[in-house]
Amino acid sequence: MSTRLFNRNFNILLSGMFVKGIGTGVYEVAGMLLVLAISGNVFYSGLAYFAISAADCLGFLIAPFANYVSYKKSLVFCEFLKSALLFSIPLFAVLFGLNVFYCILVLFIVAMISQFTYPVESTVIPSIVPQDSLVQANSYLNTLRESMNIVFLAVAGIVVAFIGPVQAILITAICHLCTSLIYTLYRFDFQNTDEKEQPEISKWLQNYKQDFMAGIRYITGSSIIPHLVVACFFVNFFIAAMFATLPAFALMQGGSESYYGYYMAAMSVGLLCGAIITPRVGKFPFGKLTVLCGVSSGLLWIGASMLPVIPSIALYGAGFVTIGIFNVLMFSAIQRQIETSMIGRVITVVSSAAAFSMPIGALVGGAIGSISPLYSILLGGIAMVIFGVYWLVSGVLRKLPSIDQLELSETATVPNSYHEPVKDAHA
Repeated sequence: MSTRLFNRNFNILLSGMFVKGIGTGVYEVAGMLLVLAISGNVFYSGLAYFAISAADCLGFLIAPFANYVSYKKSLVFCEFLKSALLFSIPLFAVLFGLNVFYCILVLFIVAMISQFTYPVESTVIPSIVPQDSLVQANSYLNTLRESMNIVFLAVAGIVVAFIGPVQAILITAICHLCTSLIYTLYRFDFQNTDEKEQPEISKWLQNYKQDFMAGIRYITGSSIIPHLVVACFFVNFFIAAMFATLPAFALMQGGSESYYGYYMAAMSVGLLCGAIITPRVGKFPFGKLTVLCGVSSGLLWIGASMLPVIPSIALYGAGFVTIGIFNVLMFSAIQRQIETSMIGRVITVVSSAAAFSMPIGALVGGAIGSISPLYSILLGGIAMVIFGVYWLVSGVLRKLPSIDQLELSETATVPNSYHEPVKDAHA
């Protein structure tokens, strides 16, 4: 890796992400457990995850506004605002007592702010590292994120078990405050905002709508892509249903908040392993791999819902290995087989379908989990088996070749309303 990569600004970004990653790991465990502890009802856990995933749904509308603000000021202010919001939870707990709806509101607002800061952090990378080090920089950051998820989620469960969810959220607030202070050290040699060069927001919204509709028309003209959209909706729906009741399920299985962290860490390990082994299995037929992914994940999650806590954690994490494989293969197929000018629009539509299914799944999972948390995990496993069997009995889907030979757009054409983007005159 080029030594030029580790310059002042990139080191600041790494430091901020590391400190924030500690807080995020604690927050992801403590937030859901806090809602469950206050309400005593699994339905409210589902409502909390509904709020968080609803923010993800709005991310595609929020992220583009990152172009209209100063990178440094927005990062500093947003991290400080998240810290202040999270500080209010232990403060209210001491002074007035906590209301479950206030906690859910804070979870939603913090998730919304994260939808704004994440693209800013990603956008600033090309401006702070040499162009020939971009791949290494992104690889390093992604590896750091995944590694922190695995370690901090497991540790967070232990922390919450020992000190309680309210005190754990105080740790998260301190981490965000430290991150805000770290980001004040940025020294940018450029100004990313220029009002004379920025398009009007109304014009941007109009262009976005046109591009989004162009992506939908392109998808409906394909015989394969609509199946991928439905698959993303289906899979994410039932995964969200499981996430909504996982805190209560972990408590039921292990008897301690720490086990929720273990389940979350197992999921991160499974997704990471799936991404690592995907290049080795990508040459196999996509249709048969999808059948294998669906059935195997389903059976593993069914086993996780019925077995004692240690094998349950292992099977739960193993079920996400094939989910990781499916995710990588699907987006790789889109990137390889679809016209370059339409890739972004197709991915936006597919990602939106996946995102919008999660709040609905969270509510359904919370309602089912209020009967017994076990049922949501069991239902998620059964649904994945049904998903795999559906691809198996469908001749068209079962016979899909490897992604190198897959023709996703065999009947699709670029819509007439689509216009090529204006090229940079300096390119």
